[in-house]
Order: sequence, then structure tokens, then C-alpha cells
Amino acid sequence: MKKNKRWLLLLIIGFPSTFWLLLETSTINSKKLPYYGPKKLNGADTVYYSVKSVDFFSIQNQNLIYKNFDSVNYPVLALCFVKENYKKDGYRNGGLSDYTQYKKDDIEKIPLLLIYPKIDSINTVANNLKDTLKITLSNIEQCYWRKSSFDSINYYYFKEKPVYIDYSFIVLLDKQRHIRGYYDGRYVAEIKRLLQEYKHIRLKEEKDYLIKANEIKNIPNK
Repeated sequence: MKKNKRWLLLLIIGFPSTFWLLLETSTINSKKLPYYGPKKLNGADTVYYSVKSVDFFSIQNQNLIYKNFDSVNYPVLALCFVKENYKKDGYRNGGLSDYTQYKKDDIEKIPLLLIYPKIDSINTVANNLKDTLKITLSNIEQCYWRKSSFDSINYYYFKEKPVYIDYSFIVLLDKQRHIRGYYDGRYVAEIKRLLQEYKHIRLKEEKDYLIKANEIKNIPNK
């Protein structure tokens, strides 16, 4: 019995270190996702651009309400801004639509917002992009932003973007709301890359949490 207890104690002590070692040598650390947007130097450190938490409109019981997509309930978040002249242009999100039809198990875990400019009345707003794209998954939400400032909020998420990126691309944000990726929703391969990099960030965050939770702190001598 004592021997079994010793093995159990060693397992409890050794597991965090072993798990950390496995994570360090896995693909989680072998890939470094870029940070997009303007960067600043603070001494020797680089300060990366981040977007502030924004309340988008949502429809509930035929009423428009503000909904906050905070970093606690949405630690990683994807957004796609759909301009008015893109509404009938379904091919811009054709890859996303196809993925939700044929690979639901892969995409149903990532929170993704489709954001469209709010028009005057609730009846006009209710033109749901999810219906147009035949998307039924609850993790993909239809949201709205004020029409008068839609271009401004759109630019906010594409500040100093690479030239090849269009404003209809999907944006991936990490927990600190840094912009970590842009993805062309027209192509299934791009949606696949979005999901891979979403999982990468989530695993990385879990790794950092486990290391912090199992950190052995020095206790000062009394």
C-alpha cells in the first residue's frame, strides 16, 4: 500500500512537469502566429496593437440589443464584416458556407460573428446573412453595427493591414484582442487554416495557464 502511495505521489508531482515538456516540444511552440496592426517599442519590448472590446447589436425577440463579446466568455473570437454591397455576393463567404454544410464537427467550436451594417427598421435588418449562406450553427452569430460608422469600425480591425487583405476577410483575435490572422472566406482551405490557428491559440493559452497554475514559487525563509 505504501509503495502505491509513493508512486501516486510521484505521479502527482511529475505530471505538470511532464505535460509542460510535452507541450514545449510539440507543434504548439513550433509555429509562431504573426501579430497584425501597428507596433510600438516600449524599451526592449514590443507592444502589439489590440482592439478594444466592442458591443455589437444582436437580435433577440425581434428587438435589437447590445451584446458584449468579452474575452472571458469569448477568449478567442473570429469576426467577418460584411458590407452592404457584399450582401448578395455570397461567394465572398462561400468557403465558410461550404465548411458549415459538410464539416460541422470541425467548425462548430469556434465563435464567429458575421457583422452587417444596421439599417433603419428591424424588418429590414432581419435579412439574416446566416440564412443567405445556409448557416445553421449557433456558434456563428449574426450581429450588426451602426450604418453611419460601419466603415470606421471595419477599418479599426484592419488597421495597417497587408495590401493583399480585403475588408471582407475573417479576423482572428486572441484573448488580449491582438489581431492574429486574416482569412479569405471564399476558400475552404482558408477556413481550414482559420480553424487550425484558432486551435493553436487555444492550446497555447491552456499551456500558459497550466504552467502558471503549477508554478512552484519560492517561499521566503522566516
